[in-house]
Amino acid sequence: MLEAEFTRVATIDRLLRAKDYDALEQLTHEQMPLQLLGEDALNAARLMKLPATVIYLASLAVENRRNLRQSQVWLAVYQSLARSAPSPEFTAISPKHPLRLVATALMQASDLEPAALRKCPGALDDWFHAVELAIDHKGFGLVDQLVRELVRRKLDVVDWLRLTKLLFNRHSFIGQAQNIEALGLSYARIRNHLISPLPAVRKVRSRLALFASLCHFVSGNYPAAVLAAKGATASDDLIHAAFDTARAHCHAGELPETIASLDELVALMCAADTAASLNEDILATQDAVAAAEQQQRVFDPGQASQALVDLQAALSAVGKRAFLVSGTLLGYAREGQILAHDKDIDVGIIGWEDQYEVANALLQSGHFGIDSRRLRGRKAYHIPVMHQATRVAIDIFIYHPENGMWVTGVESYFGYLQKFAFTPFELKAVSFLGIDFYVPGDVEKNLAENFGDWRQSDPEYISHLQSPSTVDVGGLVYQIVGRLRALEAIQAKKYEKLNRVIQLMERHQDRPGGMRADTLDLLKGVLDAHQPAEVA
Repeated sequence: MLEAEFTRVATIDRLLRAKDYDALEQLTHEQMPLQLLGEDALNAARLMKLPATVIYLASLAVENRRNLRQSQVWLAVYQSLARSAPSPEFTAISPKHPLRLVATALMQASDLEPAALRKCPGALDDWFHAVELAIDHKGFGLVDQLVRELVRRKLDVVDWLRLTKLLFNRHSFIGQAQNIEALGLSYARIRNHLISPLPAVRKVRSRLALFASLCHFVSGNYPAAVLAAKGATASDDLIHAAFDTARAHCHAGELPETIASLDELVALMCAADTAASLNEDILATQDAVAAAEQQQRVFDPGQASQALVDLQAALSAVGKRAFLVSGTLLGYAREGQILAHDKDIDVGIIGWEDQYEVANALLQSGHFGIDSRRLRGRKAYHIPVMHQATRVAIDIFIYHPENGMWVTGVESYFGYLQKFAFTPFELKAVSFLGIDFYVPGDVEKNLAENFGDWRQSDPEYISHLQSPSTVDVGGLVYQIVGRLRALEAIQAKKYEKLNRVIQLMERHQDRPGGMRADTLDLLKGVLDAHQPAEVA
C-alpha cells in the first residue's frame, strides 16, 4: 500500500529541504534494501506532490539501474516540470508516449491533441501513469481526455478496475481544488463502461457514482451532483449518497427536497444505529473511533484565549472593533473566561462594509486563515476564520440592520442561512483576558435574547433550535437544522440531546416541512434502543 511509503518519503523530502545530506545519505543506505527504489515509493512521492523527492528517487533508480526505462522517463518529466521547459532528456522521450503528451500540456497549460492521443501505442501502464501525472498536477480536463481515449480503445473489466484503483488512491489527495467537474465526468465515464455482474464490480460502480457526485458538488453543479448520487446503490454508500443529495439540494436552494432527502438519511442512520447496538463488537469499535475523533477535537480554552488576543491585536492595529457574542460573551459574563466546553470563538462586527478591511487585517497579521469565498458583500452574515498557530476556529458574525433589528446568521457549509435577530445595541469596552475587548452595552439583555436563562448552565442546549433570537422558528431552515442536529446526536451517541431535538421537532410537526410521525418514531426507536436496561 502507498500509505506505508508516506513516512519515509516525507522524511526524505524534509532532509532534502533542510539540505541535510549526511542524514539523507545514511537514511538512503538504510532504506535501499527495503525497496526504496520500487514503484510504490516513487508513486507515493508523486501522489504527495513532492517533486524534489521524485527527482531524487528517480535519479537513484537510474544510477542503480532499477526500473531503468520508467525511472528515466519520470526523471525527465519532473525535471522539465520543475523548470517549466523540456530538458534534452525529455525531448528524447518518444513523442507518442502519453506521459510526454501530458507533461507538455501541463507546461503549456493546454489541452491534449486528440489526434496525437490516438497515435500513442497501447501500453496501459504508460496511460495509467499519464492519468496519475494529470491528477497530481490538477489537470482534470486532461484526465477526462485520457479516459475518453481509453474508452475508445475498449478496455476490459480488469483494466478499468486497475484504472479505478489508482483514481481512488488519489481522490483524497486532490486537496482544495474547486473546479473538478472534469474529474467527475471521468468517474461517470468509467462507471458507464465498467459493466460486470460481479458484486465487487457493483460496489466499485457505486463508489464511482459517489465520487462523481462529490466532484459535481464541489464544482457547483448541484443538479449533476444529485443525479450522480442516485448511482451509489451499494449498502455501504447509501448513507453518504443521501447526505450528498440533501446537501446538493440545500446549496441549490431546494429546501423541500433537502428535507425529503434528510428524512431518507434519518431512516438509514436510525437503522444503522439500531443494528450496531445489537452487536457489541461493532459498538465497541464505533466507540473507539468516536473517542479518537473527540480527542482530536478537544477545545483548549488557553489556546482559544491566545487566538482571541491575536484577533483583537490585528483589528486594533487598523482601528476596527470586533465584540464578543454568543458563547464567548457567555463565558465572559458567567465565568470571566472562555467556557471550557465551548468549541470555537464567537465575535461580531456591525455592518457588512467592514468585512473586507477586517479580513485584510487578519490576513496581513500572518496569524489567521480565511475562507475568502465567504466575503460576499451584503450577502455575508458569517465569516469562518482559523487561528493558524492553535487551529482554533473563530466565527465572525456580521450584524445587518433589518426591520428595526440587528440580524446576523450562520451560513452553514451544508448550504443554508439561518438568521438570528437582536435588539440594536451600543458597544462598551471591558477588560477580558488581560486586555480591552468590546461587548454589547447591555450584556444581560443580549444574552437573554440569545440563550434565554443564560445564568443556568445547560449542557444539552441547542442554540440553533432553542435561541429566542431565532428568526422563523419552525420554518423550512429550522426544519433542516433540526434534522441535522438529530443526525449529529445519533452519530455522537448523545441521546439526551437527541431526545431534546425530538421534543422540539414535535412542537413544529404541523408546519410545512415538519417531521412526519414515522420519522419521529424512528428517532424514538433509537432512544429506546439505548435506554439503560431495567433491573429485575
